[in-house]
Amino acid sequence: MNKNKKIIIGAIIITIVAVLVGWQIYGNKQSNSSSIKIGALIVSSGDAAAWGENAKNAIDLAVEEINNNGGINGKKIEVLYEDTAGEPKRAVSAYQKFVSVDKVDVIIGPLSQAEVAAVAPLIAQDKIPVVTPSYAPFQNRPVAYNPLLIWMDPTIEAEKMAEYVFNQGIKNISVVGTKDSWEMEVTEAFANKFSAMGGKVLFRELLQPDTNDVKATVTKALNSKPEAIFAGTYYQFVPLVKTIKELGYKGKLYSIEVDAYLAGETKPLSDNMQFIAPDFYAGEFMQKFEKKYNRKPGIPAGQAYDSMYILAQLMDNKKNDDNIIKAMSEFKSYDGVSGKITITGDYKTIMPTAIFEVQNGDIIKAVQ
Repeated sequence: MNKNKKIIIGAIIITIVAVLVGWQIYGNKQSNSSSIKIGALIVSSGDAAAWGENAKNAIDLAVEEINNNGGINGKKIEVLYEDTAGEPKRAVSAYQKFVSVDKVDVIIGPLSQAEVAAVAPLIAQDKIPVVTPSYAPFQNRPVAYNPLLIWMDPTIEAEKMAEYVFNQGIKNISVVGTKDSWEMEVTEAFANKFSAMGGKVLFRELLQPDTNDVKATVTKALNSKPEAIFAGTYYQFVPLVKTIKELGYKGKLYSIEVDAYLAGETKPLSDNMQFIAPDFYAGEFMQKFEKKYNRKPGIPAGQAYDSMYILAQLMDNKKNDDNIIKAMSEFKSYDGVSGKITITGDYKTIMPTAIFEVQNGDIIKAVQ
């Protein structure tokens, strides 16, 4: 064999060995690393920063507990955080950084429907396991169970609220939301269900999520002379409530998923407003959270905490991403601090909800 042939054969052997070693490293990235690296897509700035803070605190609490109990497969969890600011483009950039630069094992988040919808096609392409305390509709999820959604299906939640309002004797209503994807879904679901039950929707409008002027919309809503108004929005909740009251409205107000921040920003104007939201978190979690952070947990702390524990459960004794994703496809239920979380056969998420009322900035249960 001449010298050139030996060189060529040697180069081929080296290449094959390098490829095999590369695949071995890739297939066993968790077993070869001293820790499990989790990327967390969190809103730390912008209008929804309060949600991000609640989620981050809850994730940190769960990670501390899991690490103190031996970690996952005997390895400690390391969480890397990226601020998405609630913007889909930033969520995509942060996701790509986690996958390409940080080489995380799994991801938790993001927190808004629009963000989840933006990263879901990339998740399907990259086949990386993702659990999120959020939601995205089926049409935005190429793989129905990845990301795994630990959040109440908003259509089901809004329809339950419509039933409650109608059964309170309200027969006509004005409905205002925004064109944010989640807010549009809950607003439309509420209005459609209310109409289907025999109620009359006198006025319905979707604002831009970042509008600076809601007065024209509120004026039109009030001119329809409704018995009640449903505000299906987080982004425009504060200006809507303030403007509704400034214009002298005395009727009933209803909403969905109002948190402590919104209640505090609108007190006492939002007094007696009723809304549907995930039920109160389990007492032990409430106590642990308050002890660590000197304040009560707000939405979505419980769901983020449960998401972290579900992720740990899915990763337990799994050798690679394919095993984890298969476990996600078979995931049915989990008893967490948010209550019993159930994934239906068509991958809708059901969680306990309750009707709450705002009183002087505090949130109390309206229906026991």
